[in-house]
Amino acid sequence: MNQGVYVILRDRMTEQDAKYGAFASTHEALGVLLEEWDELRAAIQSNDLDAVQRECMDLAAPLMRLYEQLFANARLRRRSVK
Repeated sequence: MNQGVYVILRDRMTEQDAKYGAFASTHEALGVLLEEWDELRAAIQSNDLDAVQRECMDLAAPLMRLYEQLFANARLRRRSVK
């Protein structure tokens, strides 16, 4: 896989962290992920390959942010368990 993809992903994650901050809970993250999934599905259905690439990254970034935040953010972990 092209190393540039990882640079783009990290940049997108950094932008999202700066703009939105940490997820408040896994439920908030799920809402973001479902919205991005719907946008990816629409791009695929419209056969717009440039949009598909963008939406893949838009979905990957919050997934990876959630993954990282579950290790680093005790508040997120507390708010996300029963």
